[in-house]
Amino acid sequence: MNVGSITQNATLGINNGLNQANSASQKLASSEQLSGEKSDQETTKELIALQQAEQQVQISARVAQTAGDVIGSIIDIRA
Repeated sequence: MNVGSITQNATLGINNGLNQANSASQKLASSEQLSGEKSDQETTKELIALQQAEQQVQISARVAQTAGDVIGSIIDIRA
């Protein structure tokens, strides 16, 4: 098992989630949204994207934490 690769993938997942959250937030805060020009369906779509981004960041953070725990266990075993 390559823990470094797992950590890199977790970091990539966090970054992707943050980018998705940023994009959804910008769309929700757009002038069209604030003026009421966007439909409720479009608003709902962006809110769902924001929730998905939050979940992606949370799950990726858990993966990174688990990888760190595995590294700690390996160090403890070898010490």
